[in-house]
Amino acid sequence: MAANGYFITATDTGIGKTVVTAALLTLFRQHGQNAGFIKPIETGVDTHCSSAANSDAKFLLECSGLNEPLEAICPLILKTPAAPYQAAEVENREIVPAAIEDACREIAKRYHPLLVEGAGGLRVPITPDYHMIDLIAALGFPVILVAGFQLGTLNHTLLSLDALHARNIPVKGVIFSDRKEDGLTDVEALQPALISHLSKVPVLGRLPFIDDLSTDSFTPEVCAHLEQMINLPALLDG
Repeated sequence: MAANGYFITATDTGIGKTVVTAALLTLFRQHGQNAGFIKPIETGVDTHCSSAANSDAKFLLECSGLNEPLEAICPLILKTPAAPYQAAEVENREIVPAAIEDACREIAKRYHPLLVEGAGGLRVPITPDYHMIDLIAALGFPVILVAGFQLGTLNHTLLSLDALHARNIPVKGVIFSDRKEDGLTDVEALQPALISHLSKVPVLGRLPFIDDLSTDSFTPEVCAHLEQMINLPALLDG
């Protein structure tokens, strides 16, 4: 992969970025790729709690089995559950964007591909004049945009794609994440095709609902099913 990985972002918070990242990380590694990840910024984390349920970065670290210290794969952790800039203001901490970029570039030297998981959506402020989309632009990774099956997803997804295109940020495609176990409505089932038609951006697949998600969720059987749901060859080819 020319850009050595992907930046995984979403139309909003809580859409399913971490589940998509974990699934792709597991599938890439099963296919012999030296895949790694970094979660550059995470908020709402109690650093005194060791549970993976408390932190996306810890969850991904346990899922992947990577031998990396937490500070290498999550260089900025804030306790306040808010946008990074707001959380830093509450905690009286300074965020240095250049340091975050450097941490991403450093770990990218060790993994191919590297999956970079953002926090929230594209316009989440990291500092007053530096947002998540600025980090994406600085790193140069093509984007995988995670969207949810819900009312408003056409608007949210198209706005996100417009923002990326306006900055000339390459978009690899959209992955839909199903967060419900009772299946899709007729309206929801049409959303991926509509997004692809309206945006001319490929939909790479759908991540099905995973019951009782944990670090043990990605069994060989589950991964075999996931591989049928996602256009993995397109991602492996870069």
